[in-house]
Amino acid sequence: MPYELARLKGEKWQSSNFNYAVPLEQTMVFETVYHPGLQLELRQKQEVWDTLGAFFVWMMVDGQLAGESYGIPLASSSELIEDLLGLPASEKERAVCCFSNTILPAFQKQGYGSILKAHWLGLAAGKGFDVVYGHARPGGSQALNAKFGAVFLENLPDWFGSGEDYRQYRLVLNAKIPS
Repeated sequence: MPYELARLKGEKWQSSNFNYAVPLEQTMVFETVYHPGLQLELRQKQEVWDTLGAFFVWMMVDGQLAGESYGIPLASSSELIEDLLGLPASEKERAVCCFSNTILPAFQKQGYGSILKAHWLGLAAGKGFDVVYGHARPGGSQALNAKFGAVFLENLPDWFGSGEDYRQYRLVLNAKIPS
């Protein structure tokens, strides 16, 4: 990596930190990044928070909320991930759904998405998950997940009436698991 890029990423790392306990009311700003058909209401986000095994992280940049990422174990059998519930039980036992990896527009295209995703994936691996499933928006989200090794499984045209063609992905965290 060229020195200047490494220095820049180092500066971004130093100006950002992670928080694991932001009041959900304060995090609703992240929903505005999405089409209304994909936005969660506070009660729905609270349901995700309350799901056994769910884990959330928020990225702060210079003291401001900049990003959020959270997920729930596939073994939780939440209706919020019903499209993934048909996976074999052996796959669901060690898999997590990355429900969101969102960077607010003022912080996009500055490398924060990669930092947040790497941190969240590290949390997932540390919790013993071998595989991550998720749904990626066209453009930056799909490119970000591909950078971390995601394999795209299914096209989801006009997902939830968003007008965008999302793609379901599978990302292996444990090298012993086939991709």
